Amino acid sequence: DVLPAFYTEVPVEYMEKIGKTDEGVQLPNGNYAASYSVMHLLHCVQRLQQSYFPDVYFPNMTEREEFLQLEHNLHCIHMLADSVMCNADVVPVPIVWRDKTPMPTGDFNVAHECVDWDLLHEGMLEKRIDPWEKGTFVHPIFGEVTSHVGENRIGFGEPGNILKKDKDGKWIV
Repeated sequence: DVLPAFYTEVPVEYMEKIGKTDEGVQLPNGNYAASYSVMHLLHCVQRLQQSYFPDVYFPNMTEREEFLQLEHNLHCIHMLADSVMCNADVVPVPIVWRDKTPMPTGDFNVAHECVDWDLLHEGMLEKRIDPWEKGTFVHPIFGEVTSHVGENRIGFGEPGNILKKDKDGKWIV
């Protein structure tokens, strides 16, 4: 299970570099909360798989939950497509003939250059944030974030605008 590393901590310098200190969620130690894109994409793969079995993962969905599930799936498909195009794996896949089909097919048994996943994941776990730990996330409108916030089984937030801080560091709500 790779998703325990979903939320992680990044240094304030990173947020300054990308110009996001006015909207990022700052942690009590001064650093910021983030989620590595790869973790979000793995979450998307998991959610798309779960959506094939709604009776198992989301029994008795309400009409609103069904809508959010569809929106979540579309969001995930777009994120995955963007990532595939941005990080294109250009290893040639040989086209071969097979004995059970007249169509030429790909032989996907070719070497790919990969990151050292264990090392990458270990590094993410070292900076892991427990989102349910008291005081970690306090929303400027809704207050303390707990595992029961909004009772949202779908895991996809309602659309809304990103909140920003003013020049004094106070949230504009």
